Amino acid sequence: MISLSLRALALLLVGLPGLASAAPRPAVDLQCVSFGSGPQLECTVRLRSADGQPLVGANVTLGATMPSMPMAHQVKPAVAAPTGAPGEYRGRLELEMPGAWAVQVDIGGPLRDRVARTLQVDECDGDRRCSVPPAAARAAPKP
Repeated sequence: MISLSLRALALLLVGLPGLASAAPRPAVDLQCVSFGSGPQLECTVRLRSADGQPLVGANVTLGATMPSMPMAHQVKPAVAAPTGAPGEYRGRLELEMPGAWAVQVDIGGPLRDRVARTLQVDECDGDRRCSVPPAAARAAPKP
């Protein structure tokens, strides 16, 4: 049988005083445009640190799953390359079909994080670009 004092229990529940808090999360702005007959998504990611400065030098990877069947419909991850604007990265995803997709942004570098946004991707005629507004947003901790 393990016995804990009230002080030890309190330290376990609230953490040890003086320990550094978790690193601040970067601000992520994700905008995607659907195009082609695939459909395909071209996504622009803008990253800012907690103090509002552009986050440069990050390793950004894009991926996507279909929330209704995440194990059956997954998109191969793609690297988002820097665009030349500070803190801005761009990449393309080849989707299997139109519908609701959870686009995941994995951030590596000085600040590590994973952010997911659910987008509704509708049919596009030929190469006509179709806007893809964010339907919902949620952040998930990076595994």
